[in-house]
Amino acid sequence: MHFHVPKPLHGWREFAGEVAIIVIGVLIALFFEEVVQRWNWDNKIRTAEAAMQRETFWDNAPEMVQRASIQPCIDAQLDAIRAAAESGAPRADVAGLIDRLYLPFVTFDTVAEQNATASDVPTHMPKDRVGVWTQAYAMVPMIDATNATEAADAAKIKAMKRTGGPLSLPEQMALLQAVEAVRSDGRRMLAGISWAMAVLPKLHGTVDKERLKMFMDDARMHYGTCARDLPSDWPTTPLRPLPGGLAPGIPVN
Repeated sequence: MHFHVPKPLHGWREFAGEVAIIVIGVLIALFFEEVVQRWNWDNKIRTAEAAMQRETFWDNAPEMVQRASIQPCIDAQLDAIRAAAESGAPRADVAGLIDRLYLPFVTFDTVAEQNATASDVPTHMPKDRVGVWTQAYAMVPMIDATNATEAADAAKIKAMKRTGGPLSLPEQMALLQAVEAVRSDGRRMLAGISWAMAVLPKLHGTVDKERLKMFMDDARMHYGTCARDLPSDWPTTPLRPLPGGLAPGIPVN
């Protein structure tokens, strides 16, 4: 039986050449593996950002714009309800004011952002870009939760008994507590919306015009011209204050 012994290397120069070939081969393989991984992550980042852009500018932003535009109208209507209750206005008058109070109930979503986080996308994005998206989404869960709380608080206003004489003192107190709860909910939502919308220009997206028109048409159906368009750079430039004592539906110049 014959054994074939590997041909011995002739000197250190030949050995070094063999090692260099192996090292270069490994480095080339690692380089192309890195290129493929980078391509895969770039593709995942583009997909995740596209989803978050749609969720932000098609879904959440039009709802936020509507809410910010009608918050002064909501506050004015709450003022009117409170004034009527405190002055002992007839029950029917208070009920009429309550019926004109409109609080849109929508959902403010974070599905795309949650999917991106679960896929570990943010760790492969530039830090400054991650910071922008973090600000855009940071307050959305709070806004959504507060919107649900507001709906429950508003139900306490709507629950006022519609028949009988003037409101009793307990009825007045219950109504005023509900009014102020809704007012607090609105202020909290507006603060979160202001925070989120302040960063939108850095995302280089455009609020969906059709969706925005749908929400603003809905706002004006309930509040007339009290529902005004936000300045293009809101919240940097705030809405002008409503005229004193304005009731929703009265034209605003």
